[in-house]
Amino acid sequence: MSGSVKQDKARGTWYFVADLRSADGKRRQYRRRGFKTKKAATEALATFIADQARGTFHRTSKVTLSQFLLDEWLPAKRSTLRPSTAAAYEQIIRTYVGPRMGATSLAEIDGAMLNALYGTLLTDGRTETRRHLGPGLSSKTVRNIHGVLTKAFHDAVRWNRILRNPCHAADPPKGGSPEMKAWSGKQLGDFIRSVADHRWVAIWTLMATTGLRRGEALGLRWTDVDLTTGKITIRSTRIRFGQTVDTSTPKTAKGNRTISISPSTVTGLRAWRSAQATERLLIGGGWLDTEGLVITNADGSAPNPEAFSNLFRTLSKRAGLPLIRLHDLRHSYATAALASGVPVKVLSQRLGHADIAITLKTYAHVMPGDDEDAARRADVVLGLG
Repeated sequence: MSGSVKQDKARGTWYFVADLRSADGKRRQYRRRGFKTKKAATEALATFIADQARGTFHRTSKVTLSQFLLDEWLPAKRSTLRPSTAAAYEQIIRTYVGPRMGATSLAEIDGAMLNALYGTLLTDGRTETRRHLGPGLSSKTVRNIHGVLTKAFHDAVRWNRILRNPCHAADPPKGGSPEMKAWSGKQLGDFIRSVADHRWVAIWTLMATTGLRRGEALGLRWTDVDLTTGKITIRSTRIRFGQTVDTSTPKTAKGNRTISISPSTVTGLRAWRSAQATERLLIGGGWLDTEGLVITNADGSAPNPEAFSNLFRTLSKRAGLPLIRLHDLRHSYATAALASGVPVKVLSQRLGHADIAITLKTYAHVMPGDDEDAARRADVVLGLG
């Protein structure tokens, strides 16, 4: 067997061509593109030739990328994934990957193709229902898509469907997470006062004083609320992916937690429980809630997570406050808590972070005085100031 390495000058990458002979003696060529350097292409060619000699490499069938992802990979992985994670993977494949390159043969995908996909998604990747946020996806979302494809292609290599993982030759966009926006403690209070007449004022107060995630609030049941001791236990979450709403347990052990709630929150929840009971009596047999959820619509149905977020946005606009995401209400609570002197370790536990390092990394920018205070304390400890 022989082969050669060549440069794709149009793309600025390298590829190799290997000569193969089938059982009937006919000559065929195998190409692999998307290498960043000549050295990488040469090493891959050597590996390919060695694998052919050992008989460990199997030629890929003409299966398309979508066929592999949806008919083989996802069904095989579903039992190892949380239902919400599997739903998220499927949404990514059907919404962003399949329509743009799903018909391409699995064996033909290379780094350059993936880079082209990422570029398209960054500039014009949003679905019609979310175009109001801009035409392109965020860098973080595209990196998440790259992460799913990396896992899928890794398994394709393990299963001898392809020779190498093309994601290793791709360049996902850099950049941090979307800029975190937060209200001040005063603005948090202004918001709660502005929704004093809203049927869910107790819920907004709960989220503003605990930093609960949207899914945690929507998944909260009355059996997890102890208004006598002033504590709630987070046991389940309700998360929406596409048209699917999944109820499951928190992602990490730290996410399953019991935290205290403020006296004003206890008072508000007592009033809401009474109001909800009245709604249930008025509707009678038509009441839809069978889980004992804390947050329900007037007919007992569980709120759609996306509609819940949109409602928050509407209420924020009416209050004349800077527009933030519902998730930023969590950040607002955390920022205000740190400013009031709540220890980082305690805040981390209340937020349900898997590790205190996550809390420190996320909120380091709102603790600028810590470093200055440490410098001043050094003089005190040494008796120099």
